[in-house]
Amino acid sequence: MARQTPQANRWPSQTLDEERPLLDDADVEAPSLAAKLPARRVTSAKTHHDPFLVDHGWLPWLQVIAGWFLFANSWGLPTAYGTFQTYYTQNLLFKYDSATIAWIGSLQLFLCTMGCLPAGIMLDQGYLQGLIAVGSALEVIGLVAVSFSTRYWQILLAQGALVGMGCGVLGLLPVAVISMYFEERRMLAVGLAATGASFAGIVQPIILKYLFEHIGFSWAVRMLALTILFSSTIPFFVMRLQSEGAEVESRFGLHHFKDLTYSTFVCTFTLIQAAAMAPLFFVQEYALSLGIDETMAFHLLAILNIAGLFGRCVPNFIADHYGGINTLLPLMLTCIILLVTLPWFNTLPSLVIFCVLYGFASAGTLILPAPIITKLSTGTADLGVRMGLAYLFAAFGGLVGNPLSGSAKKENDPDAVWEFRGVWWVAAGILTMAFCALLCTRRLKVGSVFGQCRV
Repeated sequence: MARQTPQANRWPSQTLDEERPLLDDADVEAPSLAAKLPARRVTSAKTHHDPFLVDHGWLPWLQVIAGWFLFANSWGLPTAYGTFQTYYTQNLLFKYDSATIAWIGSLQLFLCTMGCLPAGIMLDQGYLQGLIAVGSALEVIGLVAVSFSTRYWQILLAQGALVGMGCGVLGLLPVAVISMYFEERRMLAVGLAATGASFAGIVQPIILKYLFEHIGFSWAVRMLALTILFSSTIPFFVMRLQSEGAEVESRFGLHHFKDLTYSTFVCTFTLIQAAAMAPLFFVQEYALSLGIDETMAFHLLAILNIAGLFGRCVPNFIADHYGGINTLLPLMLTCIILLVTLPWFNTLPSLVIFCVLYGFASAGTLILPAPIITKLSTGTADLGVRMGLAYLFAAFGGLVGNPLSGSAKKENDPDAVWEFRGVWWVAAGILTMAFCALLCTRRLKVGSVFGQCRV
């Protein structure tokens, strides 16, 4: 047999020089051996086809457990704010109207979402543990300050600003980190972690009301701060970024909005933040105006969040099979219908039914945008920045949405049903605009508004 020449065994032209194994003459004569030699590869930033993305094993699910605690300590606080809203209206800040007091919760929600942008930039640089420590410290300090506050401006700064900034630092982390470890079951994994926010929304109103009555407002808030301090140690020691030490270039800038699909979905997300949480802010006050027992009125918020516990899991499971946008559309439509018809839910049994239905639909509506953004992104290198930008714009929706809905309340109206009618209908109108924006996103993504396609 004739001796083979090196030219007969050239590597494909698309192979980089750095990726070619070093071969001697013997290797050239035996191409089967060359195939077994390891190639030298250049370490690079993660791409869309990240080999580290996995859906199985103990490490990804540890991130879900750690993310559960971060969701409880971040988004769980705005979810349970209705308890503080009712307490302030009836006791500590009774001289102020509901719309003015709602600015405390709206500022908290605004900073909770806006803080995701700097957190996303820092996360892309690898500062995960530092972000967890700073966010938890801000929340604890803010809540301790609330426990000593007696005036409106003090509570606005402590609970609205400090606690809100802490929530903002923590809020993006579980979604971004979990998305690095999951591909096929990403939305389900994020949904399971997000049940932490629902759990906090269930437990906090019940426990806080009990503690308000037995040990007072100040010590109840300090107990909440202590709980957050200890529970934050779990994600601090458990949560890890993938491919630690890899160089990832995070590119911040408005050039991301050249992607029209991404831009229209950011509009959708902003409008959702402006309206979807209105019942969580005002349903307890609405129930008290109807003459419902105070204990049951406080429990309505817990019922909303119990339903939300399932609303954060089931829709996400469906979204993994049929697409996030396809799942979000009917959920938003359900929320709109329920808000429009809420004035006719004016008895305790009917309000319980409303809380179950709306709690389920609104939880899915609020949690699905984050994993949808990860699906709309073409890679993971800028994932933190793209999510942070989306949350930045959504923050302004959360800032003005609830006070805008609250301003539609007719103070001192003898008919409690119609006193809150404007609140619900303003929120429904904003969600209708969000629904239309989501239809535009679907049209840009797949070329059809109603065509069958998994998106």
